[in-house]
Amino acid sequence: MNQDIYFDNNATTKVDEKVLEAMMPYLKEDYGNPSSTYFFGKKVKEEIINTKKNIAKLLNAKANEIIFTSCASESNVTAIMNAIKLNPNKKHIITTSIEHVSILETMKYLEKNGYNITYLSVDKFGKIDLEELEHSITNDTCLIAVMLANNELGNIYPIKEIGEIAKRHNILFHCDAVQAVGKIKIDVADMNVDTLSLSGHKIHAPKGIGVLYVKENLPFTPLIFGHQEYNRRGGTENVPYIIGLSKAVEMILDDNYKINDRLFELRNYMESQIKENIEDVIIYGDLNNRLPNTSNIAFNGVKADELLLILESFNIFISTGSACNSELAEPSHVLVACKADLENYSPIRISLSKYNTKEEIDIFVKRLINAVNMLRRKKFEKSK
Repeated sequence: MNQDIYFDNNATTKVDEKVLEAMMPYLKEDYGNPSSTYFFGKKVKEEIINTKKNIAKLLNAKANEIIFTSCASESNVTAIMNAIKLNPNKKHIITTSIEHVSILETMKYLEKNGYNITYLSVDKFGKIDLEELEHSITNDTCLIAVMLANNELGNIYPIKEIGEIAKRHNILFHCDAVQAVGKIKIDVADMNVDTLSLSGHKIHAPKGIGVLYVKENLPFTPLIFGHQEYNRRGGTENVPYIIGLSKAVEMILDDNYKINDRLFELRNYMESQIKENIEDVIIYGDLNNRLPNTSNIAFNGVKADELLLILESFNIFISTGSACNSELAEPSHVLVACKADLENYSPIRISLSKYNTKEEIDIFVKRLINAVNMLRRKKFEKSK
């Protein structure tokens, strides 16, 4: 049997063994409720506070600005709903056409309830125009919501500049930073964000734990009411997962982002090998300003879903885009927004992690070359 090669780390990552080890005591011995007044619970509460300090260090924030949620989607929705509650008389929001579905679906809901949403366009590289953003602002604008890095293209967006525009116009600014955390340094103060979301399962912590950063002194209305998280998010804290997230963050801080230099080299090596051995290839996105681990690539005349099935038969796992959209029989909304020629260039997304190796890249490229050639040959024979 072939060894599994997993290249879909923008969808989710393997839980690090050190993360799992850190979690286990809080599933077995230290299982106290952090809201309890006795020592068994207070001890756990202290560890939650320490986790907030670790995350605050990662974001250059303050520990009291960190709220734990169930996932980044909850964080995104909470941030948006809080913004509109703070501005009940304003009914205009600016976002982009390439946001995560948790943002876009919330916008659809708000549109049905009287809100006017501006979806900023992107060019063929997936880049936004800051002039379009500024020209879209009205006296009725209550929120700007733009992601830090796109999960399909890997594009990194000018969040600091957007934050400056929002601040100049006294508009709240939310940033979905899920794909960027651990891959590029994040400084919430420098970025001028009011709220920011992240997710544990993108950085080798478990699924089911997210974070919402809320700028100190920003009035806040919870989405889920309760006394936990200082009345900002109800429900007993998911202690083991919070501890796991803390360990994952510690490892990012200890590594000081050095792993991303290796991922950058691996990704570039992979793309160079593909372009040298396969004709008529397109790499989507802003190639000068991408996450170091992400490649969105297409081959003329080759359908991505057929290519995925062949590669899966060799235990190589990649995707055609966001896992949150995988059950929908629709093209990627990101690449549709880029006006990509999806009929002829159907893309696959390759996203690497610290566990991937050059040997895996070599195996993948070899299998990919054979698969692309086979599919092109079949198409040619069928057309005769």
